[in-house]
Amino acid sequence: MDKEKVRHEIIAILQPHYPEMQVRLENYSEDPSKIAIFFVDPKYALLYPMQRFHYLSHLIPKEYQDLNLEGTGWFELAPGEGPGDLRFPDEDLIAEITHDVMKCVLAAEVLEALDNALCPNAPDAPRALCYGDYRNTKPILLARGFAEAELFDVFHVLMAQGGYCDCEFPYNVAEGSRLAAEYWRARADGREPYNPHKGG
Repeated sequence: MDKEKVRHEIIAILQPHYPEMQVRLENYSEDPSKIAIFFVDPKYALLYPMQRFHYLSHLIPKEYQDLNLEGTGWFELAPGEGPGDLRFPDEDLIAEITHDVMKCVLAAEVLEALDNALCPNAPDAPRALCYGDYRNTKPILLARGFAEAELFDVFHVLMAQGGYCDCEFPYNVAEGSRLAAEYWRARADGREPYNPHKGG
């Protein structure tokens, strides 16, 4: 592999979404026959590792991954982080607690509160934007009795159901959300749906 060539190609692919991202390729310390790719960006400071990989793997075309990145190890880091700083969930535990976590989230009407923030009942009310992270959901959870230490489990349960950011909870997790209904109404009418990431 021409590491420098691949590095420049990856930067070009990611530039529109991550203009500050630094990318480096080096031999993997645990297996020098493999290549480790380090993606370092300030935006990752607010994201869990699973979110980082989710977004990154969707931005780099699968054909490019298959052709150029097969067998590589990826490390998505915020500035100042190392691979040892990353915390990953126990997938078996997340599967085991999903029912009870969702029961608590639904009982606290967290998803309704988030839907109200992103798609208020009053048409002239200001809307919260989605920044691809949990900056709207986190204060709602804390205000409704969830402890900071519990958020890791809660967010990974929601991620496992397709909720990788604030707007994906109403779209993919909640039932009967106004945001999702608004989206499909626009699609059915042939209009461009509202984009919570951009507003307007």
